[in-house]
Amino acid sequence: MNSLEEFIHKLNFKKAAIAYVIISGLLLLLCFSVIAYVSRDKIATVMDYERVSERFAKEGVTDRLKTELQKLASDSKDINNVVVLNKDNTVVFKANQNLIGARTKLKLMPYAAGSGYLQDRNYPDHLFKVVKAENLILNKDYIPNDLHLSQVVNDELSYETDFSTKEVYLLNYLINRSTRSKVLLIRTATPIPLAEKLLETTGTLLGLMLAIYWIGLALWVYQDARRKKVNASLWGLLTLITNLAGLFVYLIYKQNNLICFKCGALQSKFSSFCSNCGTEINESCPHCQAMISKGDIYCTRCGVKLGEILGGNKK
Repeated sequence: MNSLEEFIHKLNFKKAAIAYVIISGLLLLLCFSVIAYVSRDKIATVMDYERVSERFAKEGVTDRLKTELQKLASDSKDINNVVVLNKDNTVVFKANQNLIGARTKLKLMPYAAGSGYLQDRNYPDHLFKVVKAENLILNKDYIPNDLHLSQVVNDELSYETDFSTKEVYLLNYLINRSTRSKVLLIRTATPIPLAEKLLETTGTLLGLMLAIYWIGLALWVYQDARRKKVNASLWGLLTLITNLAGLFVYLIYKQNNLICFKCGALQSKFSSFCSNCGTEINESCPHCQAMISKGDIYCTRCGVKLGEILGGNKK
């Protein structure tokens, strides 16, 4: 037995599995807790947005809605303006005025067909990139990738001679179908501190946990197969390649055979004696040595009546 096999043989996989689950769970809990903590402003914004969306769809523009919109704008670091427009695109409410200013109307039109940008023709220096509601916290909001975002904007506007002078904002909007009023959230994507590092660390941790689990399972099968006196290398390699599929095949193989109660070797269920230590593992007929089962009254091969010595209810 070489040093590696001796190490595997001595491993206590039960204790190792318990330690693995506890340590992995604590590390993942720590990572997700840190991510949730640094993302708390974004998460709060998403929750407020969902609440506002439901209220707007049910009640339309009310004083209660305006109060919630004001709170949403003041609590979020990303939102530049919240604007409520009636069906004529007249501004009936606005929170913050750093972009809209004193405008009484805001009519956004497609900047170019298929571009995904909107523009107020009266203020051509501002472009609004329409994004889905779920992107309030994901993608460019989360990872500080301003250079990539700028490159995307530049590529989309490369046919414009003055595209470098345009300011691009993200736009989420809600529409009440019955009143045709709209709520516009104009915002910028403020990156979350250390978000990219946190995601990389969590991904690395998940990959390490998967590797430990994958290799550990193969080592357990190898150890168990070695103790059962079967081809440990074959079963270990099969599990290493196929993981759970190999484990299930191994367990089925064990289930369909017998384990010697004395030495632990895996034996054919049709064997009368263990090939490793010679222990009788199946009862046999004292007359013809055919394998019999407990409870049999007569031998199925020679027909002799089995005595009380073999067990069962014999008469």
